[in-house]
Amino acid sequence: MRKSLETMTKNLTQEEIKIKQLEQDAVFVGNEQLEHPPDWLVNESAINEWKRLVKQFNKKSMISNLDYNNLGAYCNAFARYTTIVKRLGTQVLPGREPSPLVMLELKYSDEMKRYGALLGLTMESRLKAGKVIVTNTEEDINQEFGDV
Repeated sequence: MRKSLETMTKNLTQEEIKIKQLEQDAVFVGNEQLEHPPDWLVNESAINEWKRLVKQFNKKSMISNLDYNNLGAYCNAFARYTTIVKRLGTQVLPGREPSPLVMLELKYSDEMKRYGALLGLTMESRLKAGKVIVTNTEEDINQEFGDV
């Protein structure tokens, strides 16, 4: 599986780093399309979530135009999930069979988890990427200056 230069754990030579950077630069597609939410978002809640997330992304983010549909799907799942949770409120639904609303709540919760992981929105995915970046930075410093 190919990884971004920032998330690679392998020790690379300076030449390999240059080649990897050129490869990444060659396929970078930008993120300007994320500035405007798609018109197929289901409601204002989905649009607000889109805007909130895009605002959190910065230039270092790996989120790009290619994530447009995954981000939209996440925002729609978020909007549907919050609508169902508000509708359920604190009521306890009797019966042995799970309520259709509870089943939908679980479905959209799972969708949010799946798309969130793809987009790096989970703590686990961010910590994993952060660990790799810090490890690579430490290795670069050791290669440059030795074990000080």
